[in-house]
Amino acid sequence: MIDIETKDLKIGMYVAHLDRPWLETTFMFQGFLIENESQIEQLQRVCKTVKIDGEQSAPSLNLRPELTPEQQFHETAQNNKKNFEQEMAKARNVYQDASVSLNKVLNNFRINNYITLPEVKSCVHGVINSVMHNPGALLLLSTLRSKRQDTVTHSINTCVFSTLFGHALGLNNEQLSQLSIAAFLHDIGEAKVPKAILDKHTDDLTFEEQEQLKLHTQYGAEMLQKIPQMPAEAAEAAYTHHERMDGTGYPRGLKGPELSLIARIIAIADSYERLTNSNDPKKQMSCSDALKALYALRGTFFDGELVEGFIKCLGIYPVGSVVRLNNGAIGIVVGMKPDKHLLPTVMVIRDRTGEIRRPPQVINLDRFRDKDGKPLLLINKVIDPSAMGEDLSDQIVKELGIRAVSIPKLEGQSQ
Repeated sequence: MIDIETKDLKIGMYVAHLDRPWLETTFMFQGFLIENESQIEQLQRVCKTVKIDGEQSAPSLNLRPELTPEQQFHETAQNNKKNFEQEMAKARNVYQDASVSLNKVLNNFRINNYITLPEVKSCVHGVINSVMHNPGALLLLSTLRSKRQDTVTHSINTCVFSTLFGHALGLNNEQLSQLSIAAFLHDIGEAKVPKAILDKHTDDLTFEEQEQLKLHTQYGAEMLQKIPQMPAEAAEAAYTHHERMDGTGYPRGLKGPELSLIARIIAIADSYERLTNSNDPKKQMSCSDALKALYALRGTFFDGELVEGFIKCLGIYPVGSVVRLNNGAIGIVVGMKPDKHLLPTVMVIRDRTGEIRRPPQVINLDRFRDKDGKPLLLINKVIDPSAMGEDLSDQIVKELGIRAVSIPKLEGQSQ
């Protein structure tokens, strides 16, 4: 509370106490916000001093008490968490809509050999809009480890990564729309591949089954070419996203100059998604390790310049990375600004003692610096999520109160 003389009152101040009993005045409520000069004049007639509640007063008056650095830290972290929860809820709706729609598209394609393009465009534009306004939340949903890999999950995640990268490359609206649709539908041909083959780990497939799986590129291209107004880039990407720069890919063994920009982008996003979201725990990589693997294949499997651009786009600590801070706390990267790769936003899951934080803190590392501008919190190293002994994605959605994204299954698909 702030004691103030009535001659110094201003509109926007919240009057909590008077220097005389409320019943001796004409005010109807014990505590009110000053909204006009008439109220100030009335107070000046009956009181010499009043107590003002800075917390309930207009923020523009800057009447809140001075906070200690520690109080400021916790208050900022609390506000960050609230904002992050809101963005996660929006992103979840976008992801869920895309999941339901792609499931319908795949079933329709499998049964009727037809795709409803308007529904595809609606979902893809939702992804584009989310990437434009707050990519961190949608990217986190795409990066969190799923319980199982399937065409729907993989295709949506690849669409998110491709769209984010395409935006970073400066593609115009039309190009970005074409890229997003192509990425969304790049594996549409898998709807024509027997379920028994799709459910197997790649290493468990026989040679004949591997060859049959490879036909999904041809199936997808042929079907997409028949859809009126479908961007030609979608069919081309479906056919060539497994081609490699050195000609070792399939189905035609094309080389670098023969591959379109969209196909080369999707090839990188497709591979990154499979590395970080493999249905084989032994092959699943952390975000950082997956980027290192892509970097090692630049110029051979993948376009070298695009790989370097993709790494720059996602950052040194990609959203979804589990990290240890210099104070010993452990968290997961949930946001990043292009020019602040070393200082992303981190959700602290365990404090410096190893105890689980409830609720978790969301901290923008770039916001906390000493008086000389030096960052107080830094990332010490990236941690393998499996080393934590628990599924951090489950913990995050549980702590945030956000239901995990449920992916609808194709008709007849096993649980």
